[in-house]
Amino acid sequence: MELIINLLQFFVTLLGFCLSGIRYLRHRTLSYFLLICFYGCFALGSLYWTLYLLLFSETPRIFYVSEFGWVSSVIFLYLLQYTLSSPEERSFSCRKSLLAPLIGVPLCAFYCTFGDILSNLIWCGMMIVLSYCAIRGLVYANGQTGAARNMRWFHIGVLCFASSEYLLWTAGCFWPDTSPASPTFWCDMLLTLAILGLLPATRKAVEA
Repeated sequence: MELIINLLQFFVTLLGFCLSGIRYLRHRTLSYFLLICFYGCFALGSLYWTLYLLLFSETPRIFYVSEFGWVSSVIFLYLLQYTLSSPEERSFSCRKSLLAPLIGVPLCAFYCTFGDILSNLIWCGMMIVLSYCAIRGLVYANGQTGAARNMRWFHIGVLCFASSEYLLWTAGCFWPDTSPASPTFWCDMLLTLAILGLLPATRKAVEA
């Protein structure tokens, strides 16, 4: 089932790569280029992991190859988040955004007891930054009128992505099995849907 999940995730990210590429060719905007990079890096990470599972029927021993692709994809997602936000949004003060470190830091400490410390620090650190900016942007967008309110869909999409990652990591700590009876399987499926949802969310943000 892990092979099937990873194949599905690869094809979804490949689809996102192609569709965002088409939109970039039409509009020539930096936002769609960054989205291409996000999907492309995530797809390459998933491709390596999937091919290893397919050829050797086991989880890659040197997982940093896929990790590099996935980390790069999140960096591009943050750059997209920064590009789409306005200077007013970035300077907006919002106490609710403190929920990001309040949730992320304890989870990071918990994950470090199960796996590689450096990897967990990097991943959780990036999720905290994404979540912090998304919560702040969502509160700011809800206070706007007209097309500017469309930015809230992008911030919701980023929050869904970060939340799905947290859910997947937490489920994996308790249920490492990837069968359909395991919560890990459904959390992985939820992450795949969240990744796909970033494309229409970005389109709405670009049109804002």
